[in-house]
Amino acid sequence: MTKFYNVCTRKTITSANGEKKLYHKVGVIKVTEKGGWFLQLYHQPETDFLIFPSHKDELPVINFDSNEA
Repeated sequence: MTKFYNVCTRKTITSANGEKKLYHKVGVIKVTEKGGWFLQLYHQPETDFLIFPSHKDELPVINFDSNEA
């Protein structure tokens, strides 16, 4: 089952009444059943960012055809 996680920014507002935290949803992370992680940000529509685990091996090089770049 595909899972979705909200991506939010947080702004802290300090006033005489104390601190208040405001959260603004800026995108989602989608985790697919096959283990793929994708980040979609609302300020860059129709663009999926792929998330890879951090490890010592180099990330794969993705060669795009001339019509995909």
